[in-house]
Amino acid sequence: MSEQSAAIVDFIAKLMPLYDGEDHERVWCARSLEDGTLLLPQPGGEDDDPDNDFIRVRWQGVPEREQVVSGSDIATLAVVRYVEFHGVGRPAKDVAAELAHLSQHFTFKTGCSLYLPYEPTGPDLVSAVRKAVSRMGESAVVNLLTKTAGF
Repeated sequence: MSEQSAAIVDFIAKLMPLYDGEDHERVWCARSLEDGTLLLPQPGGEDDDPDNDFIRVRWQGVPEREQVVSGSDIATLAVVRYVEFHGVGRPAKDVAAELAHLSQHFTFKTGCSLYLPYEPTGPDLVSAVRKAVSRMGESAVVNLLTKTAGF
């Protein structure tokens, strides 16, 4: 069994309450508590590539609906949903910080990276523009930005 694959499944299994770990057919797995989907490590052979991060997904737990997918991609979806779930009502910068922290932790635990195509300064800029609009009004902010940009 690929060590990275097992590490990814173990990481996802700890994202409570969205996932839970379980022993299934003598293999440690992660089960989605939303729909019963089962995430299993990909078995490896003699020529197992140590960079292989693929896992098996049994959609709704049905063995006939099994598919091999990128573990990093599934983990990205799981971590983003986990952070969104725990970030309800929190400021955007706190949610972004939690996402960055879990991304680093995932890399530390698995040796893989999450796919997070975002600009870290984005939420602060968006938040600043929203505050300015609420204080000054939309047309004043547009005029200020236009003058600053030299238009």
